[in-house]
Amino acid sequence: MTEANESFPVKEILTVAGPFIKAVVDTYVTPKLESLKRRFKLDYNKYHVPTEEQFSEYFYRTYKRLSIINTLVFNNSQRFIKDIYVPLTLVKRTEKSEQKYKIQSFPVKLLDKYEKLLITDNAGMGKSTLVKKMFLDTIDEKRGIPLLIELRRLSKDKTIIAEIQEQLNSLAKDFNNSLLLELLIEGGFIIFLDGYDEIPLSDREVVTSDIQSFISKAVNNTFILTSRPESALKGFGDFQEVKIEPLKKKEAFELLRKYDKQGSVSTLLIKKLEETDMANVSEFLTNPLLVSLLFTAFQHKQTIPFKKHIFYRQVYDANFESHDLTKGDSYIHDKYSRLEIDDFHRVLRHIGFSCLKDNQRIEFNKDEMLSLIRKAKIFCVDLNFNESDYLKDLLSTVPLFTQDGNYFRWAHKSLQEYFAAQFIYLDSKEQQSRILLQLYNNPSLDKFINILDLYYDIDTKTFRSTILLSLLREFRGYFNSTFQDKRYTLSPEVISSRKEICFLIEPFVFTMSSQEKRINHELLDKMISKLGASRRISGTIGSPNYDEKLFCLICSDVKESLCGMLSGKLPNLFKTMPKFDSGEFELNISYSLSNDFEPYFLNDKIDDQFNSIENFEQVSKLILTSKIRTPNIVSTEALKLLQEIEEQIQNEKSENFLLD
Repeated sequence: MTEANESFPVKEILTVAGPFIKAVVDTYVTPKLESLKRRFKLDYNKYHVPTEEQFSEYFYRTYKRLSIINTLVFNNSQRFIKDIYVPLTLVKRTEKSEQKYKIQSFPVKLLDKYEKLLITDNAGMGKSTLVKKMFLDTIDEKRGIPLLIELRRLSKDKTIIAEIQEQLNSLAKDFNNSLLLELLIEGGFIIFLDGYDEIPLSDREVVTSDIQSFISKAVNNTFILTSRPESALKGFGDFQEVKIEPLKKKEAFELLRKYDKQGSVSTLLIKKLEETDMANVSEFLTNPLLVSLLFTAFQHKQTIPFKKHIFYRQVYDANFESHDLTKGDSYIHDKYSRLEIDDFHRVLRHIGFSCLKDNQRIEFNKDEMLSLIRKAKIFCVDLNFNESDYLKDLLSTVPLFTQDGNYFRWAHKSLQEYFAAQFIYLDSKEQQSRILLQLYNNPSLDKFINILDLYYDIDTKTFRSTILLSLLREFRGYFNSTFQDKRYTLSPEVISSRKEICFLIEPFVFTMSSQEKRINHELLDKMISKLGASRRISGTIGSPNYDEKLFCLICSDVKESLCGMLSGKLPNLFKTMPKFDSGEFELNISYSLSNDFEPYFLNDKIDDQFNSIENFEQVSKLILTSKIRTPNIVSTEALKLLQEIEEQIQNEKSENFLLD
């Protein structure tokens, strides 16, 4: 593997990239600048217009930064992204098909088809890595003018145009941001918007509005937006959503081999993995980040951990106790802060939780970083260290943070989530349950799913008595209050199935005249945005007695994402229902549903046409199709587990619990 400071030095990257950067500037940038200057009759020499030099400087600077990747596998030392990249596959799913695009080079076919692309997936699946790879490919293959906006940099006080201007500005030359906007409106840019989920919650509404306004003005460009799944993404309904396909075992092994050039660590690890019950580690081998953590953990201890939080602890230990091979196996870096491993961990836990309270911010300037460390120091009253020394450790001897210019950020967002989860477990004492329930009841619960995923494994008992208890009680309340009309003659199993399907969702249908050949997507997007629906069109119903097309969508409660996480941990509590083709649905509908695109919410009333004996099960299938792959709670298992948890809590409240 080529290292950034070995036989292929960083400056050679730019030597190789130079002709490609020049070609992009000559082919795409210069004609646009000349056109803009002619249109507004501007004097080039007064620097009101962005110049070729500014774009060239930006491309050189960004190409260099994105080519080199800091990875926890090597204690945050630098490696070239092209040396450790295993081609990821993007998947576009519809109700009838599944299209796959393997990203080995610039995705021409994908972006020709979809000019607005939304890449969503869970922590560690490689979204930011894909963005870096595609930016580099845009230049290497001379596909257009790439711009990368890291959305965590935006705020109430910093617009997307201001961020682009800051990226393009050199130290000596400034330009007018109104003219920059005119240039962007003209089109031809490939704009990467990375990390929507990293926008602080306090700024989310204002920043989202700014991004949407910018996209509506600069409509002639290609946009690639990345994020973890979040309900707030419904505001980007005109983006085509794709996901990253999980790594196959062969791809995971290829990635492991890349980490040490097919050396002894990857060889031994792969051998042990092939001897291990793969069911225990299958989740980790599908996720690029977890594959890297597995390598780090194994390199440190020669064992395979089976839970995520153990992964992260071993990764932390490996970074703290890292040996400098250039000085011999026994040499360990002294810590500037002089803290021991567990004390250093305690300070990091407080920093991680402070980031959680600060709307999950993961990037800070130097003053903000030192303030975070100072607050942690005050909390850890028995520890004595210098804040600046601790920051030095975070960047060098225990490199869990990286520095990018004036910004300091966690090496990966999931590290912040691990330390926040550990703080709740180890340091929050009597506030523990209250904190967990605040996360559960937060309107942005989906932002905290990875923290809760980690916490479940760390402290299953408390998770059960707080979050799982609340979810199951909510289910029991819903289950016992819907479809209670005694006139229903359908079997209890059929009724229970509908209840299970509709928990945490609000399905609705709308009609469109069958004479229409195409759906009015503009009206549809407005309706989806107004109602807060989280799914796109997923089912069509036709009937001989009905001269209109009927579509079904659902509004989802944010807690649905929690069910998705729990389904992997409590498989008996959840079931994934089969998928139905839209052609299978036949409804007996005797009258129209008012006007086109007026939503009609499905309900539990026995007199409603959708709940008739002949339609009931077909409507259940339709709703299931709209839910795509979201699992349903199994009512019998849920009520049994709820009773078990409540009895356990009651027993623990017993006066003699500890003495029995």
